Amino acid sequence: MTIYILYSADYELFLGGNYRDENEVLINPTNDLLDMCDRLRLPLTLFADIFSILRYKEHNLFGFPNAAEKQLKDALQRGHDVQSHVHPHWKYTRIEGNRYAVNTDYFLLGKLDTDPEALYAKILDCLVTSRNYLHDLLRQVNPDYHCVAFRAGGYGLQPNTSTLIKALTDAGFIIDSSIVPDLVIRNTINEIDFSRVPNLANYYLDDWVNSPSIKDHGIFEIPLASCTFSIGENFLAQISIVSQYIQKRRTGKPSGSREREKGYQIQKNENQKATPEPETSKYYNFLRDFWYDRFYYLDCSTNDEKMVQCTKKYLKQFDGVHNNVFFSCNMHPKEMTPEHMSALEKYHTALKTYYQGNIQAISYQQAAEMITKKGFLP
Repeated sequence: MTIYILYSADYELFLGGNYRDENEVLINPTNDLLDMCDRLRLPLTLFADIFSILRYKEHNLFGFPNAAEKQLKDALQRGHDVQSHVHPHWKYTRIEGNRYAVNTDYFLLGKLDTDPEALYAKILDCLVTSRNYLHDLLRQVNPDYHCVAFRAGGYGLQPNTSTLIKALTDAGFIIDSSIVPDLVIRNTINEIDFSRVPNLANYYLDDWVNSPSIKDHGIFEIPLASCTFSIGENFLAQISIVSQYIQKRRTGKPSGSREREKGYQIQKNENQKATPEPETSKYYNFLRDFWYDRFYYLDCSTNDEKMVQCTKKYLKQFDGVHNNVFFSCNMHPKEMTPEHMSALEKYHTALKTYYQGNIQAISYQQAAEMITKKGFLP
């Protein structure tokens, strides 16, 4: 078995608005991330939220679109990859200074219309627009570029998954990378439930998320790695968090303040595995996170040890599988700090040491070439 890890980044602004200039929110941290990946020789795939770029242009705000397009082309020139990330609500958003007037009714592709035919047409239009935009932009750099992979905004592959999958197929996509096994989000904006997805490393989707295609064709799923730690495993994984917490208490630096100052979130993830109601005490919240919030997935954090343990636990369930395994580690440049970059480097080094020659970092473009190769079995 060969393990393929696909490092990806959701290339997007804060969806409610930004405290800071778009360069500081997205362009600069993405440059830092690309520089680090160049140094480590890691192919990075940017899942580009192109509808924010288009919306800025419609408001005659060209500073961010020009910088973003330049950066996406530069990423491809460096040997990285760019694929499609769709937040459809941008089509209905007004930009008002540093804030956005957001209609969250259109946050999910599967809720763009109540009529099935109209819904399919609107989803297909979003997907084709995104794919054509990336083709027009990036074939200026590489004539052989193809947009082959998709990630739903907010991982929102539901509701109306079958309609979305049909539209993905008809739009020419090969890969989806929206599923996070066991992740459940139910709030006023999002409504995904991946608690019953197939217990397989990879599979094809042709109808809904809870069962693979029986025909071995459709949209190939490359999920984000995830796991649920036991209480003991969670204790070990939290050790570095405790040391970071103590250090920040000593230095007087509040945890996470830098990220919170960058922009406005419009969605609060509410993983249904966390059972108690939130309370104001930060000590209670820490204990709650330690005791109850044992579900974890690979969206880059500052805890490289927890990321490594999650990856090992996720891959352990596929021991003895003779097929190749593809999984993704995701990140959000808008939220990344030097501590995130350091943790990511330590994480990758640890994986290479542990799995030695059995793990390889690839892009989604490379994965698509492997999947479509005649005779290849996932």
